[in-house]
Amino acid sequence: PLRTLLNSLLNFRSRSVITQLLILVVFQSLPDALVAQEWAKKMFATLEHDFGTVAKDSMQEFRFEFTNLYKEDLHISGVRASCGCTIPTAEQDIVKTFEKGTILATYNTKAFAGARGATVTVTFDKPYFAEVQLQVNGFIRTDLSFSPSSLGFGEFSLKDKPKLEFSVSHAGSSDWMITDVRSKHAYYEVAILERTQLPSQVGYTMSVQLKDNIPVGYLQDNLIIVTNDVTNQEIKLPITGKVSAPVTLSPASLLLGITSPETEINKRLILRADEPFTIESLTCDYPGVRFKLSDEAKKIHIVPVTFIAGLSPQKIQATITAKVNLNGELTLQCPLSATVE
Repeated sequence: PLRTLLNSLLNFRSRSVITQLLILVVFQSLPDALVAQEWAKKMFATLEHDFGTVAKDSMQEFRFEFTNLYKEDLHISGVRASCGCTIPTAEQDIVKTFEKGTILATYNTKAFAGARGATVTVTFDKPYFAEVQLQVNGFIRTDLSFSPSSLGFGEFSLKDKPKLEFSVSHAGSSDWMITDVRSKHAYYEVAILERTQLPSQVGYTMSVQLKDNIPVGYLQDNLIIVTNDVTNQEIKLPITGKVSAPVTLSPASLLLGITSPETEINKRLILRADEPFTIESLTCDYPGVRFKLSDEAKKIHIVPVTFIAGLSPQKIQATITAKVNLNGELTLQCPLSATVE
């Protein structure tokens, strides 16, 4: 009996020690796991987006942008959402050093209504395993509708100043009114063309014209329709498009990759237009970049670029700025990136 008791005590102590060791290992590994996720999270410009109050059946999209800050390629093995109110898409599977990637979150306003939110999980399996959680929220109103569901201008030039018409319908109170239209940017000229009123419905026909101060590049914005409804005063209407410049610069970015100290790399920039133009200046905010310019006015300028790496290891992220003259001064920019090690 004494030997049995001693064996029982020893077995209990052994199990206790093993249990304690397992708990210790788990808790020690938790900080490592959290740190392991940080390398992926720090690549994202933002981890959350609020669509705000939107109309039923309206087109609502948001792109979570991230930049590969590392010398290894990134690979996204999957994306998923905790709720069907958000449909996530990885628009690039593989993202190379200093390149940008996007996770498209589409808010499902056709199948859902009311306050809806989701957690979008992005899974990376290269260069290491990590998961990043992105938060999406919004409120979908069933008493409002836009036609079309979003304002898509397509691709256009600055001189076009395109114009679109759209309608807003509200089912319910006949005293409902649009009191203002706002946006984050002063790119739009909005006008009310007509207001119709029925016993249980109010409708507006409106127009929006783009101004000539809109910047070159992709347009992703919202018109904010302000109403006299104190419970839900603002509704967002998405605007998309692409503003093409009279002068284009390619490549869109100079990705020089990994190089050694004091190494010289030669590239070229191509500036192109439908009419002859001159390059007034070409500069870079990193001092080790030189350009060979021509004073001649022509439709295509091929500019040699020389990059000289510094003495010390560093990550370089700089901007090349070109000022050209084509019936007035235009400014174009091109990001430059390199890793010296």
